[in-house]
Amino acid sequence: MRRKVVSMNYPKKISIKVPASTGNVGSGFDCVGMAMDIWNEIEVSFNAQNLTIENQGIDIEKYQQIVPEDNFIIQGIRAIDPDVDINKIRVINNNRIPFSIGLGSSAAALCAGLSIGNLLTDKKINEEELTAKAINIEGHPDNASPCFYGGLTISSFDQSEKKWITRKIDLPEDLNIVIFVPNFTSATKESRAQLPSKIERRDVVHNLSRVALLIDCFINKDFTLLKHATQDSIHQDVRFKNFPEMKSVLSAAIKAGALGAILSGSGPAIMAFSQGNEFTINYEMEESARKHNIEGNIILTRPSNKGVTIT
Repeated sequence: MRRKVVSMNYPKKISIKVPASTGNVGSGFDCVGMAMDIWNEIEVSFNAQNLTIENQGIDIEKYQQIVPEDNFIIQGIRAIDPDVDINKIRVINNNRIPFSIGLGSSAAALCAGLSIGNLLTDKKINEEELTAKAINIEGHPDNASPCFYGGLTISSFDQSEKKWITRKIDLPEDLNIVIFVPNFTSATKESRAQLPSKIERRDVVHNLSRVALLIDCFINKDFTLLKHATQDSIHQDVRFKNFPEMKSVLSAAIKAGALGAILSGSGPAIMAFSQGNEFTINYEMEESARKHNIEGNIILTRPSNKGVTIT
């Protein structure tokens, strides 16, 4: 099949920002996600002789290990138009999202690629369809949805209509997030494979009751019960077996006054919510990590009510 050549009508350059995200959000396993004010900035031009991806910012060596053709930005572009000539594409990634740590680095790249692909073709598809494509590639909705919509997202698959339903909750500006990022990574695919195929009824009820409280906390912006609402019985303890010392970092955040704390996505990053006490939470999380010989750093941020942004 003859491949398309990049059209001269395409823009000379596309600049796009895409946010980090956390999946699961405690009790909201595989259905509740949140966008954060941590952004990868991506610049794409169409004057290369061969496909070129230049990584800047953090975790350069880890991002550089990805074969350019396998990069999710390119995969996203191809998912919109498989015949697009990628050989003239030059991508500059200014990465601020830590790589493979539970903050949605792969979803960010994929959603950026889908958005770029949509601009490069005449197939102008809407945000709902872009989100569905991202979910189908990712295999779960709780990172892709907040990447596109921002805020806290609830995703549900309608079996009768065969489509994804997404609802967004805007989050308050005074809600802060303290994240401890260790210096080791976790592979989401391998982590998911360790989860049980069957779940006890008591664990299902545990999470159902808490995810209802979780949504109530964020809708009403009342975080009195967030510590209770973020408790999970489905995935966190299974994943903590891969890095048990990180559970103490989570406990340290709660003891230091965090409103609630979670394993971010499949981990190993630990995320604590706060409206004050950030210095103390920061200190106690780092001190707990030090006692367990875990190296890492703290990111202090907040939720983002914006998703992918074409600049």
